[in-house]
Amino acid sequence: MNNHQNAIFHQITNFLKTPLALLGVDLKNFQFNKICHFANHPYLCKGLLMKFLLIFLLFTANAYAKIDIQHWTTPEGAKVLFVQTKGLPILDIALSFDGASSRDGAQYGLASLTNNLLGTATQYHNEEQIINAFESVGAQFSTRSLKDMAMVSLRTLSREAILRKSLAIFTEVVTQPQFKQHYLTREKRQTLQAIKASKQSPSSVASLAFNQIIFDGHPYAHNTIGKKSTLRNITAQDLRHHYQQFYVAKNLTIALVGDINKVKAKQIARQISHGLNSGKKASVNAELSLPDYGDEIHIEFPSKQTHLLIGQVGISRSHPDYYPLYLGNHIFGGSGLTSILSDEIREEKGLAYSAYSYFSLMQSNGAFLIRLQTKNAQAEEAKNIAIQALDDFINYGIDEQKLQDGKDNIIGGFALETASNSNILTYLSVIGFYDLPLDYLSSFTDKIKNITAKDIEYAFSRLIDTDNLTILSVGKVE
Repeated sequence: MNNHQNAIFHQITNFLKTPLALLGVDLKNFQFNKICHFANHPYLCKGLLMKFLLIFLLFTANAYAKIDIQHWTTPEGAKVLFVQTKGLPILDIALSFDGASSRDGAQYGLASLTNNLLGTATQYHNEEQIINAFESVGAQFSTRSLKDMAMVSLRTLSREAILRKSLAIFTEVVTQPQFKQHYLTREKRQTLQAIKASKQSPSSVASLAFNQIIFDGHPYAHNTIGKKSTLRNITAQDLRHHYQQFYVAKNLTIALVGDINKVKAKQIARQISHGLNSGKKASVNAELSLPDYGDEIHIEFPSKQTHLLIGQVGISRSHPDYYPLYLGNHIFGGSGLTSILSDEIREEKGLAYSAYSYFSLMQSNGAFLIRLQTKNAQAEEAKNIAIQALDDFINYGIDEQKLQDGKDNIIGGFALETASNSNILTYLSVIGFYDLPLDYLSSFTDKIKNITAKDIEYAFSRLIDTDNLTILSVGKVE
């Protein structure tokens, strides 16, 4: 087996490990490499690999078909979504609080600091003891704060003795945190270092500036980790107040995926929510109106390439045109090297290695964004081609073959997106947090199938006006 074949072999075997393990096949003991030697049996090996890939696709399709989302509300008011999976003795839990950076008010960085300090101290344990408690049972604890969602997660074995211990420390961390000054001082220092480092990255500079422009005056506009002038004045008491207001049961979505039954899932959800104040649900952030003017801004930066961001205010997750916009963007710039945008920018003109577009979907309007980087001297040409490609896509319709290819690509890959506990957990969190219909997963492919080229054309033309785009460039003018 040469190096190239060896690399392919290892990629495929790693890809197949989980589904084959659940099918009772241990790749290490199976010694596939000894049976399938590329140098001696190239066609046999190719056939075997295709059979294994078929098994994997059948496995994932079957897993997708069996996803049964169960839901309820705890007595304290927490929303719960649960999917039982069998085979691996693992449980994943994600807590999503509506208490991320859009709830900072004028104290930019407050939500991020609050979230990051969970797990540093409780009434009974310090940081080292908490870390050791999770490690002693092989559990993984993590936190993350975005613009909408402040998340706290746990992955643990579902065996009773281990689960009991990991849940005990997890519940304590979430429901009884203490915000110590020395941990806050350390977190501020690390955050300031991250802010300083981001100013050396043209990509980070561009992302932050773009958000500030299109979300001007909205809670989505500022950096999720804050800025130097606001971080300086945030106190431990501010963190306690933020926690008490937003880390409450009625402001919480609990997602559970794993090898437990519904009775156990209810016990776990109740254990978590019972330790929290009931509180109240955070009010919904205001919607942004669509732009009625365009703007072009350049930020000078000593880089060899220019970062181009072209876009505008987008849609929320509940927008009625979500599905045609999703499919349309996949065809235009969301499907990698096969997209229209990539074909125009990369394949036809060779202006960039990667050019793509996406909708960032949030509780209020997110953004629609085209993004690429190119040589400084080619920035103007790349900008014009990207905008023209978008204009043509909106005004001249979609080729039926491209439409069908886009549908096939999304539908064919959708089963893989729900083939792991972690992916299902993410979907449950999103469905619960954004109040999406419970049949979101089961109905997704049918809704994609029924979209027409006209549906996409109308949806894009209603939302996007290429004369009113925000165009941001970060680089060196040449």
